[in-house]
Amino acid sequence: MAEPIWASMAGSRRAGGPGGIGAVALADLLGRWPTADGPLYRLLATRIARLADTGELPAGLRLPPERDLAAALSVSRNTVAAAYQVLRDEGMAESRQGAGTRIVPHRTTPAAVHRANGFFAGLLENSVLDADLTLAAVDCAPQVAVALADPSAVRAESVTATSGYFPLGWPALRTAIARHLTERLGLPADPAEVIVTTGGQQAMDLLIRCEVLPGQPVVVEDPTFPGALDALYRAGARVIGIPAGTGLDPDRLEHMVRTHRPAMVYLIPTHHNPTGLVMPAGHRRRVARLAAAHPDTLFVDDMTLAELPLGDNPPPPPLAALAPRQPNLVSVGSLSKLYWGGLRTGWVRASAGLIARIAAAKAAADLGSAAFPQAIAAALLDDEHDDIVKWRQEWLRARHDALSGALRAHLPEWTWPEPDGGLTLWVRLQGDSGAFAQAALRHGVAVVPGRLLSASAGASEYLRLAFTQSPDVLARSAEALARAGGRDQRLDSTA
Repeated sequence: MAEPIWASMAGSRRAGGPGGIGAVALADLLGRWPTADGPLYRLLATRIARLADTGELPAGLRLPPERDLAAALSVSRNTVAAAYQVLRDEGMAESRQGAGTRIVPHRTTPAAVHRANGFFAGLLENSVLDADLTLAAVDCAPQVAVALADPSAVRAESVTATSGYFPLGWPALRTAIARHLTERLGLPADPAEVIVTTGGQQAMDLLIRCEVLPGQPVVVEDPTFPGALDALYRAGARVIGIPAGTGLDPDRLEHMVRTHRPAMVYLIPTHHNPTGLVMPAGHRRRVARLAAAHPDTLFVDDMTLAELPLGDNPPPPPLAALAPRQPNLVSVGSLSKLYWGGLRTGWVRASAGLIARIAAAKAAADLGSAAFPQAIAAALLDDEHDDIVKWRQEWLRARHDALSGALRAHLPEWTWPEPDGGLTLWVRLQGDSGAFAQAALRHGVAVVPGRLLSASAGASEYLRLAFTQSPDVLARSAEALARAGGRDQRLDSTA
């Protein structure tokens, strides 16, 4: 059985001791529990019961002490006590003197218990918010909308004359991606070195499934993209983080690779998620030399945000462009952040042997991504890409300027590294970001506490804020965040 994330987190409040879940870990899994209507204690009880029903809180698990959970959620102890009483009344929990409150047996399957990243809790539930700053999802580019409304305009109807099953990807899209990498991004690529995936998330998941065995070390930047962390945890990898809040230290990376001999090194060199920084050219050369010296380690360059600069400078070439024929330098990309997430178009550029292994895993998973959107994406890459990049850059700057300007006006004590690109700010605040995130929810704004992007469950003083909503919503969000940070965050049990 996969190991739940809370089982290996250090610290009593996080881990909860043998057979228990800590307050901080439970707070992460609860997601956006206080955003519906009703008393807080009942909303809390309902959400805990839901987690028990899905198996994320298995039978016999000891819940955190009332005082600890109240502190993690920024509510009163009475709220937690009342919620636990509701769970007992409804037969979902029982309490014994000296043994705490535990989830009682109920019907779940062993496979339901997994090492989940709490970042995704909010994505899997319906909630009413004034602003969601957790998800870096972009509006559909107008060129994409036109192509979807009239596929004949981009010759997409040609795909219907085929079976529709392409585990490696629609051939025209593989060719378009290879041409795009070669001509626009400076990475020589052949269509045989490209596989199309259902977004960048599946690209990373397939890579990990094919190349990382349970228990093997994987080195990541800390912080990093939570989707990669989730895929690594589910695969049973031993994740090792390297501080990267102000940029990656290549000396530290080299030490980690030599010491741990990881199966994989996962990096976001261009417009890092969440800091938005770009790895300097000298550091890139160091990474390429390190990869050459360690051929048994796969070095993955996540290019998903590479074509989202905030300035006018073109993105630097991918890591693999420094050694195009080096088989352990792999590139992952996606159109989700540039075109639209609904196309679900990602890819991996790698050696032909690795592409074949990924294709076998993808065929077992879904027999290939949907062919019709791939045909549309191929035509857009060939004919509309430059116009989409220009439009998206203007779209991005307006939103970045709106959020950063409003934060400086309303929360001048907050700081962040000035991003070169990407979709997020990595904000340092005064105090614990987990508690602040709970308070922000009750002001109608969802934010991501830093620990959900940390391999060590650190970064407790940081928030990730996505600037993908409209400028006016982002400006109002900053005002709401200021209110959330400027009041007593504890509410009584009937609030």
